[in-house]
Amino acid sequence: MTGDDVPGASTPVTFRGRGLGLRLGSRLVVLVCPLCSQRNAPRGAERGICEWCAYVPSPEDVEQVEDA
Repeated sequence: MTGDDVPGASTPVTFRGRGLGLRLGSRLVVLVCPLCSQRNAPRGAERGICEWCAYVPSPEDVEQVEDA
């Protein structure tokens, strides 16, 4: 079993240093949009798009959040 297979396992990420999201296995959840800076609606977050501006993150834009 890998980290991608663990239910509920998530990794906080940003999108080129902006916004906030989670990586759930191969899925991306957009919590705060890096483009319009709006907090995303739960439905859009789970679908991986911004409900406000329709931003869809590219996997190349994802950066893991470093622990302080």
